[in-house]
Amino acid sequence: MKAALSVLATLLLSSMLLAQAGPAVPPPPPAPQAQSGESSSTKSADTKTLQETLTALQEQINRQQQEIEALKEKLAEQGTPHVAEASLRMVPAAAAAVPAPQGEAKKPAAIELANGKIRIGAVAYADWGVYPETGFGPAFLDTPHMYPGPNNDGYNAFSVNRAYVNIFYSPTDWVTFRVTPDIYRNLGSPAAVKLSNDSGIASTPNGSLDFRLKYAYAEFTKFFGDGAFKDDNLRFGQQTNPLIDWEEGLYDYRFVSLVPWNFISLSSTYTGISLNGPIKWNGKQYLDYQIGVFNNSNFHGFEQAETKTAMGRLSIYPLGATSKYQGLGLTFFGDYGYSNVAPDTDAAAPVIRLAALVHYESPHRGAQIAFEYDWGRNAFSTGNLFSGSAPLDAVGLGPSPFAGMTAIDKAILSGVKAKQQGFDVFGHINIPNTKFAFFGLYQYFQPNTDVPNNPIDFHRVVAGVAYRVNKNVRLALDNQDILYPRSGGPAAGVPPSVKALFANMEFTF
Repeated sequence: MKAALSVLATLLLSSMLLAQAGPAVPPPPPAPQAQSGESSSTKSADTKTLQETLTALQEQINRQQQEIEALKEKLAEQGTPHVAEASLRMVPAAAAAVPAPQGEAKKPAAIELANGKIRIGAVAYADWGVYPETGFGPAFLDTPHMYPGPNNDGYNAFSVNRAYVNIFYSPTDWVTFRVTPDIYRNLGSPAAVKLSNDSGIASTPNGSLDFRLKYAYAEFTKFFGDGAFKDDNLRFGQQTNPLIDWEEGLYDYRFVSLVPWNFISLSSTYTGISLNGPIKWNGKQYLDYQIGVFNNSNFHGFEQAETKTAMGRLSIYPLGATSKYQGLGLTFFGDYGYSNVAPDTDAAAPVIRLAALVHYESPHRGAQIAFEYDWGRNAFSTGNLFSGSAPLDAVGLGPSPFAGMTAIDKAILSGVKAKQQGFDVFGHINIPNTKFAFFGLYQYFQPNTDVPNNPIDFHRVVAGVAYRVNKNVRLALDNQDILYPRSGGPAAGVPPSVKALFANMEFTF
């Protein structure tokens, strides 16, 4: 009996060591000499039985390891990598503990340095847009989506909307520095410059792809202990504002269209300081927030004012959420600041933006829907209305046939008491057992509620289908329209509507 125990101990130790080196199990080492009273045939039979048992166990572990890898890949392709870890808990602990075979070692999430860690990622959006009807209105996405005005039906263009490289450096576990360069389309028309009495240089060609800084901030964590606020952080620098980036994550189709306030006037990025949630109890999120003080100017403007803008968002999950957006939620956002003008101009006007949302997201992000109400004061101008295409008179290059329309629209948005109102709904649904999804967004916006039958009230409609190629690439085909419902045409101040079709691509890693 002692010999059998010795054989068992030797074989188990050998199997454990070999399982760490790889999945193959070589023949066991020679067994110790049998003690007196034990026959060699008994010892041989015990050894054979143990070897067969260990071989079967190793084969089972290998199969479970393959199932784990297949499950992780499937979750990533469905756009739900954040639930992968929870899913892995469902497999046997023995299988989860088995290392990857040689040559397939798990890749680290960050680059380990002697004095910290670095994580690097990238985001790129691109599209091909075709405009069956051209008119005047806001840009559908970022700067590249400026389009010619009326009488240019059929205009089309390839665009690179966003190209980010995200760099995160963590010298310690409680501080992270983020720097995100942004490659963007620079559209402007600078005048020629006189160098001397007899020489000068022509205007700089516009439309170039230029570099600017999108994000640059320090994030401090772990100063609230291990309680409900353990995941909260403090940020200082050029960062996301409390609403736009959060809402883009809820919508999940930023590469196709802008969320409501971002489309109207609120930039995604400001420079300042903010405190950020979430707040959790018993492993569930019940509150999420971001509150901060920022410059009046956004990230691609120069700060001229001595005042600052206060912004805050509070998201409430009454039933608790197991992930950032999961379940039923109520969200409230407020922005109070002033126009970005120098103190000696005495022209600063209050700028207010409010939003209230009711939203729901199913587990694993299979479906999502949100209803939103917006209210603002002095939060929309002719510059916002005509950011995609503007009549010559609106940019000082007139006169044009639209001079009367421009004058009416400027008068509607003049002064410091214009109030805005908007009603929105957006969402998406993944088609079960496929890589396809449907998405859509509807926005009705009133630039000045004090003007009855306002000619620049408009509807924005976005509808399309997306296909996830893999965890890094998504494609989409969609229709986007800006529609002015009032009659009377430009003579009554009603701009021509805009209709467009897009083929979009998103790349992330």
